Amino acid sequence: MAADTSAECSLLEWDSSFFGFPIAQAASQTLSEGSGRAMLEWSQANSVRCLYLLADPNSTQTAGLAHRLDFKFVDVRVQLSLEIGAPNASKVQESRARTAREPDIPALQAIARGAHQDSRFFFDTNFPRARAEDLFATWIAKDCAGRADKVLTVERGSSGPLGYITCNLSKDSNTGRIGLVGVASEFRGKGVGKTLICGALQWFCSVGAQKIAVVTQMRNVAAQRLYQRAGFRTESVRVWYHRWF
Repeated sequence: MAADTSAECSLLEWDSSFFGFPIAQAASQTLSEGSGRAMLEWSQANSVRCLYLLADPNSTQTAGLAHRLDFKFVDVRVQLSLEIGAPNASKVQESRARTAREPDIPALQAIARGAHQDSRFFFDTNFPRARAEDLFATWIAKDCAGRADKVLTVERGSSGPLGYITCNLSKDSNTGRIGLVGVASEFRGKGVGKTLICGALQWFCSVGAQKIAVVTQMRNVAAQRLYQRAGFRTESVRVWYHRWF
């Protein structure tokens, strides 16, 4: 999605096209007085409206400079991972999840519009709420159309899809990554998320993945608990900031 245009920042083509204005991301996870000023100058020279910074939370200098340079805190990004066969890994169980099909897409999009409100795009009110909803509806549709290596869903009886999970595999097939996970609001807390996770783990094992990673938000405690019960452990924490111009 990103095309490098500077040692300090990259324009994000997909984000810019989707939201309708130039969006960029800082290359570094830390700020100095000089690099911070250079990022702002570069952004202004390139008519950037929003600059993302994914920062190292251990850098007190970065936190202080981000505040001084008017970057707004929007999220804490938590990455969890699971080593297949590790002692903490739960036994992979048979899952009732099935592969999502093209006719499922409208129902999955409807779920997606309300399933990701913990994300930074909802927390940052500079992004129109309707557009943030569209972001995840577009995301799940593209994943179902082949961008993801596997999309699973769950249904009960004639209910239609109750949720989804998207899966991607590295080129060497050793590492899997869970992308989007969403459950219809009326079925949250009823085992749908667990069924989806089990289905994803089952699929990753079937294709030979040795490690699985997933990213969620610190504010999404329910998701963290779900992954932890499956044996995932926190691997890294980063802080998202947005700077608007």
